[in-house]
Amino acid sequence: MKTTFRKSIERACYQFLLVCIALYSPAGLAQQDAVAAGRVVVTRGQVSAIDTDGNTRELARGREIFVGDTVVTGAAGFAQIRMTDSAIVSLKEATRFEIVAYAYEENPNTDVSTMRLIEGGFRTITGQIGGADNPDAYTVETQFANIGIRGTDHE
Repeated sequence: MKTTFRKSIERACYQFLLVCIALYSPAGLAQQDAVAAGRVVVTRGQVSAIDTDGNTRELARGREIFVGDTVVTGAAGFAQIRMTDSAIVSLKEATRFEIVAYAYEENPNTDVSTMRLIEGGFRTITGQIGGADNPDAYTVETQFANIGIRGTDHE
């Protein structure tokens, strides 16, 4: 009787260990520590994000975008992202767009928004970052130029 009970307990512990290993995801844990920069408002076609570790995830309405993510839209893709400072970023088809640095704490001295257009096109309406108190806090980098605030709506 003791042997049967002991084997049952060992089997239950083994199964519990397998479930724990199956549920463990280093990518998920790394993403929990990442800083959310915004949330997807709408997507059309193929839209994904590549994190700093090279992991790819599909994006859909409501999914978060994190600092370090590169958002990629497919040939017929489109995405619109609302940043935490209420800025809107609309990505056109065949675009690669990276969130290089982003922090919004409602403090003009520490707030920063640095994004990089790798290829493709985008349109943005600025939010709270880069207002009159610190316009240099908002930058967009490209291969050919750096784009700063030249109004509230630029393409």
